Amino acid sequence: MTSPPVLVVHALGRRVRLRAPALAGHRRVCERIAEKLAADPACEVVSIRPMTGSVIVERSEGELEPERLRALLAGLVDGARDDDGHPIGAPRPEGHPGPTRVARAVAHAFAGINADVREAMDYRADLGTILPVVFAAAGLAEVGATRRLPVPAWFNLLWWSLRWFMTFNPGAISEELHSGGGAEGQPGVVGEGPDEAVPVCDDL
Repeated sequence: MTSPPVLVVHALGRRVRLRAPALAGHRRVCERIAEKLAADPACEVVSIRPMTGSVIVERSEGELEPERLRALLAGLVDGARDDDGHPIGAPRPEGHPGPTRVARAVAHAFAGINADVREAMDYRADLGTILPVVFAAAGLAEVGATRRLPVPAWFNLLWWSLRWFMTFNPGAISEELHSGGGAEGQPGVVGEGPDEAVPVCDDL
C-alpha cells in the first residue's frame, strides 16, 4: 500500500498549512499526531481539523520549512493507526463500506443527465439549480389553483426534519460515523465551528 499523501497547501514564513486527507474523520489520531508535531521545537502551535485533515503549524520567531514539515507529517500519518489497529489510509472495514454497484450506476446515470442539462443550458444552470425552482413553482401553482395551503404529509415532515438536521449538523454526523463520537476539547484538535479551536499552546 502506498503512503497516504500529504500536501503543502499554503506557506508563509511563520505559518504553514498542510493537508493530509487520510486524517479526515480520525479525531483521536489527529490528537496524537498534533501532540507529536508539537513536540518538535520548530512547531510552537499545531492545530488539526479532523473534518478535513487540515494541519496548521505556527511559530512566533524564525522560519518554518514547509518541505520538512510535510515530510515529518507524512511519516506520522504513514505510521498512524486507528483504534482498531488499521492504517488510517486503508479502506474502512465493514462498518463503513464503499458504495454499492447500484449506487454507482445511479450516480453515473444522474451525472450524465446533469452534464447534458448543463451543456443544454450553456453551463448557466444544472439539475441542482433547475429542480428546486421547478418544485417551488409547482407548489405555488398548486396553491394558486386550489386557493388553499395543503398540510404536508407526516412522511414529508419526517424527511424534511432529517434533511435539515443533516444539513446543519455535518460535524456531529461525521464524528459519529468516523470517530465514534471522539471526546471534545483535546489539545491540538480544532472543531468545525468558528469558536471551537483548541490549540496545543496558549498563544494560538
